[in-house]
Amino acid sequence: MRKIKRFKISTRQKEILRKVQRLGLDLSAAGLTDEIALTRFIIDLSQKLDPGTVYELNENVLWDLPEHTIAAQGMFSACAVTLGAACTDHANTLQGPEQLAAQTVLFEFLRTATLFVLDLVKEQAEKEEYEALDPQFIYVPKIGLAPEPKLFKDSPRLDDTTAQKILPEILKQIHCDKIDVSIKDGQIIPQATVLFTVPWQKKKRKGKK
Repeated sequence: MRKIKRFKISTRQKEILRKVQRLGLDLSAAGLTDEIALTRFIIDLSQKLDPGTVYELNENVLWDLPEHTIAAQGMFSACAVTLGAACTDHANTLQGPEQLAAQTVLFEFLRTATLFVLDLVKEQAEKEEYEALDPQFIYVPKIGLAPEPKLFKDSPRLDDTTAQKILPEILKQIHCDKIDVSIKDGQIIPQATVLFTVPWQKKKRKGKK
């Protein structure tokens, strides 16, 4: 099991700023009237992050998972990524358009954190002469009414029924308690958390010329 706490998340301010602006929200009441104010808003949210990840490589060890999930088919990494509780707790205290803007920013932070972990898994696989394939998401949160980033929306995802069945097993196997992630009434806590698997595939040897 590999654990990383409080890793640095790139705020990608310009890109996130554009996504907030595309929402077409009236943020004037919150004093967010220009790009400078919005950038400060994004930076302020980034200071409330408490990111953490745990991920575990399974080399054909029997986990209690349905046969049709990617994770049941050979080697895979199972991963959890969280932004911690303080950032969404803060967003939930905001009102109207300001809240939606904050939730959108947090979803983008979660996307960035997930890509960071995916890169780590890819590096780990390459060292073992394997290839890390596309992730299959087990759990993606709803963060208010914020639109899902493309990574979460377009990637393979387990159906809700199957995901609910396997979440307790995944949390146990990768020791999610190490980053204070748990499940209550079918919901993952903290709110801004994703869980996913990444299948490994042996690299094909190149033929001799």
